[in-house]
Amino acid sequence: MRNFFTNNKESLNLIRDYIVGWLIALTFWVIVRNVGVIPDTPAQPTVWHNIRLVIVFGTLAGILFGIAQLKLERYLYRRVPLWRLGLYGLLTDAFIMTVIFALAYRFFKNIVGFDQEVSFLEFIQNPSAVLTFFYSILVSFVLAAIRQLNLLLGRGNLLRFIKGDFYEPRVENRVFMFVDLRDSTGIAEKLGHIRYSSFLQDCFYDLHVVQRYGAEVYQYVGDEVVLSWRIREKMDFRKCLDAFWAFEDQLISRSKFYFDKYGIQPKFKAGLHFGEVTTAEVGEIKREIAYHGDTMNIAARIQEKCNHFEKTLLISEYVHSALDSNGACDFELMGEELLRGKQQGVRIYAVNRK
Repeated sequence: MRNFFTNNKESLNLIRDYIVGWLIALTFWVIVRNVGVIPDTPAQPTVWHNIRLVIVFGTLAGILFGIAQLKLERYLYRRVPLWRLGLYGLLTDAFIMTVIFALAYRFFKNIVGFDQEVSFLEFIQNPSAVLTFFYSILVSFVLAAIRQLNLLLGRGNLLRFIKGDFYEPRVENRVFMFVDLRDSTGIAEKLGHIRYSSFLQDCFYDLHVVQRYGAEVYQYVGDEVVLSWRIREKMDFRKCLDAFWAFEDQLISRSKFYFDKYGIQPKFKAGLHFGEVTTAEVGEIKREIAYHGDTMNIAARIQEKCNHFEKTLLISEYVHSALDSNGACDFELMGEELLRGKQQGVRIYAVNRK
């Protein structure tokens, strides 16, 4: 059970967000439709009925629409044109609302009570029900847009962005992992620009497994991706290693797909370091959240040493001292390197997975 919640944490978080969103949306709808207004409905629910309605159907709608959003993202996004994706979303919303209306009909009939006998067809043709349907489509669209905005800014950054946390530069402690494609030049020459771009799309799609380990994708730069973790009290740095290995395992599990489509098995290398960085919102024409500081420079330089040492995963001495591998891996001191742009040497360790 613990593994289930660990592996599905991101999915559960999305459903949680959808439940909260629908609870707020239904609360607002009930207030607008009942305060100072006499709705033309076949039943007149009390305040207690409305509270139960919001809790039950807000939770139900959050779960159903959240699962639908997950399925659309996982199985249809990037696989069908945008107009068709929107059509599928609309049909899915209509189906979910039909289910909810069927349950709502039972709720009003058995718990609230109708003023007079009403069939299900008459119930859904009521002006209030029609308005509720179109309101649900609007809520679903808004929640999906917020979801995409949150993905664009990075997990957890939307709320901080709204609060204005990035208006002024601030110092944070973060882990950074620079993950780069091995032999990218040779692969690009073999595949050509178009197929190479498609190849990277598929590789970075498989990167979604790192979410299980709390990783945030900070940036995609060509064939390189920068992962980040915000350091918290009693943080387990081992999950940073596990995230990279999970990505490796995901690529290996899809070897047949890559060989059939591209004739290549993708392999990546990574460099890991942590420390203080300055966080700020930058840009006017295109705004984004940026991190500055030596921490990122050192992580990038460590990753560049992977080819030199012929290793897949290298870490700094600071990460090594903070890690408790529990025997799951071996560390090999590669030496003290004077990294490009630095005046003091940094000891680098290779991580060999058992």
